[in-house]
Amino acid sequence: MNQNRITLLQDLMTTEKQDILAINAGVDLEYFTGLKFHLSERPAVLLIPSKGKPALIFPEFEQEKAKQSIIDLEFFPYPEDTGLWPKVFLQAANNLELSKKTIGVAPESMRFLEMDLIQKAAGHSHVVSAMEILKALKIQKDKEEIMAIRKAISIAEKAFMTLLSQIKPGVSEKYLANQLIIHLLTEGSEPDLPFNPIIASGPNSANPHAMPGDRVIQIGDALIIDWGARYDGYVSDLTRSFLVGGENAEMNQIAAVVLNANQAARAAARAGISASDLDKTARDVITKAGYGDSFTHRTGHGIGLLAHEDPYISQTNSSPLKIGMVFTIEPGIYLPGRGGIRIEDNILVSEEACETLTSLPREVKVI
Repeated sequence: MNQNRITLLQDLMTTEKQDILAINAGVDLEYFTGLKFHLSERPAVLLIPSKGKPALIFPEFEQEKAKQSIIDLEFFPYPEDTGLWPKVFLQAANNLELSKKTIGVAPESMRFLEMDLIQKAAGHSHVVSAMEILKALKIQKDKEEIMAIRKAISIAEKAFMTLLSQIKPGVSEKYLANQLIIHLLTEGSEPDLPFNPIIASGPNSANPHAMPGDRVIQIGDALIIDWGARYDGYVSDLTRSFLVGGENAEMNQIAAVVLNANQAARAAARAGISASDLDKTARDVITKAGYGDSFTHRTGHGIGLLAHEDPYISQTNSSPLKIGMVFTIEPGIYLPGRGGIRIEDNILVSEEACETLTSLPREVKVI
């Protein structure tokens, strides 16, 4: 399957007149080779020409890992002596005839360390963004990718169900976040979680990306739990909200509005609708209820090897949804100093209609 990805990529590169794609350690390198190289002080660079065999530059002590690549590669291992790294990069550049070529990079992930070594080795090369090429290739998931996302969702949901009995007044946000991480790993998530769980209680729940802290959960709190798992490299991303004991009429009211917005957007999602129109569907529900200014982020984002990627379900993205896209729908209302509610599901655009992949109850319950 990944060799087919290389073929599709090379076709796109030829169309866009990009001679070489340079990819450093991370999810893009894994996407094409199946190899997990993490960013560190030692560079790992995949060079993919528009024609011919790709090359991999990597630390020589990682040769056994490199041999596990699921595509055919030319290997250029370098020693620990940093003074010899430029020589190895030059060997790879000469092998691919990089001089005076157009080199595409992912602008959000390529570092100066790798780019400096490449440019000094290539000589008179021209660096451009390959963002649109990578987006076009990765935005629609194949069957294997969708299966991995489904498994990541299943793991996340099982871990959450185990956590439920531990949610009660008197425990801290940080304690629940740590317990959730344990449950995710126990259920089979890869250790490299897509993000650290968000456990936000009371006034902290008015911050969409709050970090779990020492605050103790109290009766009357709104509680947001945002978490995900990773399986075979692919992620899930879910959010559920609760009210902790007691009565909180204001939070009950916004919970009903957010649930309606989530349901409306999921019902409207289909191939052909623009991402901006889908965002508007959720936003209109919240605006009509009088909370438009309190819905402060986009309605959703794509998921795959990253927790945030294209397509972005936002007011500014007029691109149509296409079969194979997987994304979140996560409307929310946030009232500073009081609390917030968010309900997030994972959605697949299929041939018949959009499928909601997540299955946990969405109603904001009192616990």
